[in-house]
Amino acid sequence: MAIPLGVWLLGRGRSEGINCFAPGAGALFAALAPTIALALIGVWMAFMLPPAERVMGLVRAVVPLVCTLLQLVVSEFYAGFLSRKGLWTRYATASLWCGWLPLVMLIVAQGVLHLVMPGAAASGQALAGLAFGAQLYTLWLTWYVTKVGLLTTGWQAFVMTLLQTLPVVALLWILWLLPPHYNAMVDLLGISF
Repeated sequence: MAIPLGVWLLGRGRSEGINCFAPGAGALFAALAPTIALALIGVWMAFMLPPAERVMGLVRAVVPLVCTLLQLVVSEFYAGFLSRKGLWTRYATASLWCGWLPLVMLIVAQGVLHLVMPGAAASGQALAGLAFGAQLYTLWLTWYVTKVGLLTTGWQAFVMTLLQTLPVVALLWILWLLPPHYNAMVDLLGISF
């Protein structure tokens, strides 16, 4: 129960939540396991698609894992630059587990919106608003976990958040421009802009 408690505390801005996460490679790989499992399931399902859709299915399956690994690599280099390498595995473990919180919150918010305003829940504007709110919360959570996990200043945590976000945005933009023209917004919201 330490991991859900840690996620709950960090998600509410409580720094003691970082103590719920263990350091070391074992804890880090355990935190990475759900993302790897989802990628493997997605790859397996992509091979069940018709040949014309298979490439897009593979891209959709692998992109979340690649983005996660990209953020881990960037954060490890930056932790080394700040001389916080010894704190990195616990920080990365907390970051990976906390990364699921905005998704859970988005699903719950969509469910509540659907119950309160059934017609508005399916509108593109409502979904875009919820996704935008979830993205803002994700950025704050990334900043906060960096600040408490690596014992950085607010400015250093901001730089880390920027360094982790920009390569992912660039990768998604490149994937949208090049064939098979993967649009992450379609996967996130189910709508295209």
